[in-house]
Amino acid sequence: MSTVRLTQITDLHLGATKDEILGGVTTYDSFLSVLRASETQGHGDNLLLLTGDLASDSQPGAYRLLNKVLADNGKKAAWLPGNHDHFKTMQDNLRDYPFTPVLILGGWGILLLDSSKPDGPGGHFSDEELARAEAGLAQLAGKPVLVAMHHSPVAVNSTWLDRQRIDNQQKLYAMLLAHGQVKAVITGHVHQHHHSLWHDIPVYSSPSSCVQFEQYSHDFALSDNPPGYRWIELHEDGSVHTGVEFLQDFTQRCDVDCVGY
Repeated sequence: MSTVRLTQITDLHLGATKDEILGGVTTYDSFLSVLRASETQGHGDNLLLLTGDLASDSQPGAYRLLNKVLADNGKKAAWLPGNHDHFKTMQDNLRDYPFTPVLILGGWGILLLDSSKPDGPGGHFSDEELARAEAGLAQLAGKPVLVAMHHSPVAVNSTWLDRQRIDNQQKLYAMLLAHGQVKAVITGHVHQHHHSLWHDIPVYSSPSSCVQFEQYSHDFALSDNPPGYRWIELHEDGSVHTGVEFLQDFTQRCDVDCVGY
């Protein structure tokens, strides 16, 4: 069993056209720059894990634009929805990338979960999603597992974001604990690098491919950190090695006076 290598890109916030701007940053440009940086830095052949908020507002054209970029560049990719996405619209327009909630790569299993809920920014697992999670874990019995979701199950010490963490996360944790093979959880949504423990499971939140939120802020605030991504190595002994890269040469800077979106 060889090392499984992944690249997580999250919170793309693409629009239906290439000129969508979020917080002063053109999100198509920032996504392409992150994609190119991952290639330059040796991660170009990795499977991409796109962990939600792929569109700025569920636009079909945003998913078609993403599909074209991925297909034109020969990328392997798996995705899950965030609170700015619409699952059925994603399925209809990411035509070359059907939703695959359970992946088996080498000796590892990867479980992709939907933590979004209708008409709200916070995280929640529906009963149906919890049932799918249980079935997925059963399918991956005996394998080390990486779990991917959009929202964080743990606090990131930012008051406004912590109100949006998964509100019934203990139900999932009990399931993961019973499975016994979950080695780490990766998330998006918080637009920043954060690492902590969910009881005894490491949780890694990752920077956005466009704008970042100010860490430890009480209210919504953007930081001047550039776009970024996370690389992940899943080793045959069940260990996880991961790190974050921020773009060094991206010239667009976000509007730190932005008060929300």
